[in-house]
Amino acid sequence: MSEGTTAATISVCICTRNRAASLKRTLASLAQQTFAGPWELVVVDNGSSDATREIAEGFTAAPMRYLLEPQPGLSRARNRALAAAEGELLVFTDDDVEVDAGWLAAFASAAERFLEAGFFGGRILPRWPGTPPRWMHDPRLDLIAGLLVYYDLGEEVRPLRAADPLPFGASFALRRSLAAVAGTFRTDLGVTGTAPGRGEETDFLRRACQLGISGAYVGDALCHHAVDTKRFRLRHLFRYGFHKGLELRRTRAAGEVEGSPLTAVLYMLRGARQLVLGRGDRFRQCIIHSGIQMGIHSAR
Repeated sequence: MSEGTTAATISVCICTRNRAASLKRTLASLAQQTFAGPWELVVVDNGSSDATREIAEGFTAAPMRYLLEPQPGLSRARNRALAAAEGELLVFTDDDVEVDAGWLAAFASAAERFLEAGFFGGRILPRWPGTPPRWMHDPRLDLIAGLLVYYDLGEEVRPLRAADPLPFGASFALRRSLAAVAGTFRTDLGVTGTAPGRGEETDFLRRACQLGISGAYVGDALCHHAVDTKRFRLRHLFRYGFHKGLELRRTRAAGEVEGSPLTAVLYMLRGARQLVLGRGDRFRQCIIHSGIQMGIHSAR
């Protein structure tokens, strides 16, 4: 179905670009949802040249709308979804996840239970292509969890606490009323085409918190995010950190974050020590930290 109207109370929004094969797996998992209420699927194609449209238009489990956002940028695609979605609850996920059958029902239940909450975060576990690498001792490590898209605060459903990390983009939901007051996703943040970027949903949710809007964690809204092992190559780790540093500089007040080449070198040395100690995960964490320092420094 092309652009049009539905009676949806929930809109599931997926922004995608040239990932037809993984999108097909994501849509297959969405087709198994147990949620009995009305919902729609909104697929925003951010300029794909593969079979993305064909895959999207083959979805029949719920009303589907295919939208084209030709201007590159994940934030632009998400903003297109914000403007077009018909539901009162907008649930975002990625084109490289598989969601459990009760995923959507869990978000709907949490939205009914926590009426004061404006946003919701689902539980995300990594799906490795094989067994996890031997160097991965602790996937919860700061920055490593972000790289894995690993968001696991347990199986319970509860309000988010101030100390909790904010939800990740692979599985989060917003009330339409929140989108009306918090604005849109910043287009100077996030992935743009093949260029990496970070932080657009974190910035959005941080702004919501600054407005006094609370969130909830939905531990029974479970999805599995595919792990791309290429992300753990040293060059990619540093680049990931660099763009994280750019995000921090762009979204924090002047003087709130500092970065320097000397600190970047010190993180490299710490990383070498962790590697000698057999902690490959902490070594990679240090490489990311080094990139963050250079990203902050370069954005001065």
